[in-house]
Amino acid sequence: MYKKRLLELPPFSHLELPRTDLKAVLWNGGYPTPALHLLTRQPSAAAALAGPLAGAMLEGWIVSEAAKAFMAHGRKPEIYFWRSHDGLEVDLLLVLHGRLYPVEAKLTATPGAGHAEALVRFIRAAGGESAETVLIVCRARQARTLPGGHIALPWSAFPRWLEAHLGAG
Repeated sequence: MYKKRLLELPPFSHLELPRTDLKAVLWNGGYPTPALHLLTRQPSAAAALAGPLAGAMLEGWIVSEAAKAFMAHGRKPEIYFWRSHDGLEVDLLLVLHGRLYPVEAKLTATPGAGHAEALVRFIRAAGGESAETVLIVCRARQARTLPGGHIALPWSAFPRWLEAHLGAG
């Protein structure tokens, strides 16, 4: 049996950003993907990907992978989310070497500049605290650069990207 573990993803409130929502988000970090498919009665991986929980499952996986990567380095996970009262949201903020890296989970296989829009607005609001590049973790087949120098990264490459950034510096 799997033990149920909840991972609290606290809101990022270290900056004086306007209208920040300060409610924490709880992620279920204890169930591996096959167990989630079973618990939500998904008949196949394709059905899960096409279903209404697909985006939340991808987001949860990214958060879980980030937490695991920090802990594998013997570090407390410096991971947050950010949401403003008017709906602007960043799925995941990683604090790496004193900089904020905004990460967005998208189910698309063809990400474009519009997918990075909320993250770009966050970078402008955060100023010098944020990295200049945003990361869109998606279903693209290979990593590619989006307009503005932002990165679209296949979901399967996210753990390696994070490992490289945790080990650098």
